Amino acid sequence: MEAKHLDVLKNAKTILLIDWPDKTVPLALLKAGFMVIGYSPEKYTLLSYETSYAEDKLVFSNLERSPGQVEIVNIFRPEEKHEEIINRHALPLKAKTIWLHPPITSAKTAELTRKHKLNFVEGHDIAICCVTTIC
Repeated sequence: MEAKHLDVLKNAKTILLIDWPDKTVPLALLKAGFMVIGYSPEKYTLLSYETSYAEDKLVFSNLERSPGQVEIVNIFRPEEKHEEIINRHALPLKAKTIWLHPPITSAKTAELTRKHKLNFVEGHDIAICCVTTIC
């Protein structure tokens, strides 16, 4: 079901990023107060940032185990990877929303989210939405 993206953000605390276009995405989410988890081959990482010489740097801390639960899984991967991501990450982590990061869109993924009774957001940049109501 198509979710109201701003309502989704208001009700979220933890976001899992499955790839992102550049460091502005996790940085914006962290600065907005979200707990941000990243996933790289076979491991979850807790993201944070530090400011050094007026530049924000991402810091990755490996998690010993699964993060438990996330509200949003934000995906910046091709459509053919979405079903695996939903089955491997979103469902086990009890995510409520699949959010496709632009320019990624997918009617097939929208259908998969309906099948699993997940909220679905596409066409909105999560980083922009978390810092402004104009997204």
